[in-house]
Amino acid sequence: MNNLSFGSRVVGDSYKPLFLPDIGTFFNQDVELALQMIKTLKDAGVEIVKGEILQKIDFALDEEYYVEFYNKNEKKIVREKYRDLIARKVLSLDQYEKIFNYCNEIEVPFVVSVYDFEGAEFAKDIGATGIKIASSNVVHAPLIEFVSKLDLPIIIDTGKASPDEICRAFQWANDAGSEQIIIEHSPPAPPASLSLHNLKMIQTMKQMFSCPIGLSDHYDGTEVMYAAIALGANVIEKGITPDELLIDQDVSHALPVSQVQNVVRKCNEIYQALGNGIRTWNKENQIHPARMGLIAKKDLTEGEELSIENVDFAWPALGIPVEHWPRVNGSVIEKPVKKYSIIRWSDVKLSD
Repeated sequence: MNNLSFGSRVVGDSYKPLFLPDIGTFFNQDVELALQMIKTLKDAGVEIVKGEILQKIDFALDEEYYVEFYNKNEKKIVREKYRDLIARKVLSLDQYEKIFNYCNEIEVPFVVSVYDFEGAEFAKDIGATGIKIASSNVVHAPLIEFVSKLDLPIIIDTGKASPDEICRAFQWANDAGSEQIIIEHSPPAPPASLSLHNLKMIQTMKQMFSCPIGLSDHYDGTEVMYAAIALGANVIEKGITPDELLIDQDVSHALPVSQVQNVVRKCNEIYQALGNGIRTWNKENQIHPARMGLIAKKDLTEGEELSIENVDFAWPALGIPVEHWPRVNGSVIEKPVKKYSIIRWSDVKLSD
């Protein structure tokens, strides 16, 4: 696998997974709230923050087209006109500049989703450490190719894309010159069942691509992201909301900002528990207290042969360890050993 670097943070199989908190547009045009969330994330130990640049209402047509999202509090689907949704989310580039300048000021690297060339160039100029192609744009060849020429790491979210579409997007980026690509598996959003999350796609993608593989977590909870780490995910992206935001697009599978510190800790602990897949054990001069050794079942006399009738086994193995029984079975006692006493190597004469 080719490792990838977001500034000084290296992403790859030899490094702990990157927890990537996405504040997106959850702050709903409240720039001061965005700054507060970023500060809270830094204090929680987050290494990199993710946002997006949504600067034009005209990203959505003024047509009677509606999007749906799940209201988990009322357990129902909510419909909203797409342009109305975008209208309450967009910010000017001047407002985004304030947000990302603050990231630079407090030394929090940031990654952003972009939706057009203008946003991509702005991200590069303002100091983004990486750019994401949203799942809806996995088929957007012009945008992928443009971003790939900015000499920044790229995250490609796969969403509902077919394997062919995923490979095609990767190839577009690669052909345009990008050598630092992350592919993200992206399960359906709630209320999709767990059976549709298909986390083993992480392993499949690792076989398909020589690049880091991530998860865009859409589960209402944290269990799925922990499972993804165990399956080898290199990046875990999770939506992060203000604590008081209860109903909005994507809130149903996002994480309140106050919970991030605990989640980051658990992600790191799970990674530490995975180890390197190599068992090491220095047996020399060590006594394993839970393994047995040979003892005399009765008084043993000189010249007596050891057998299962006159030998027993007990913890710890202070004399001959039990695993050497095949070797000492039938050997001769060279000096008497009292009942229940340890049988040592010096007590026996091994047969040729």
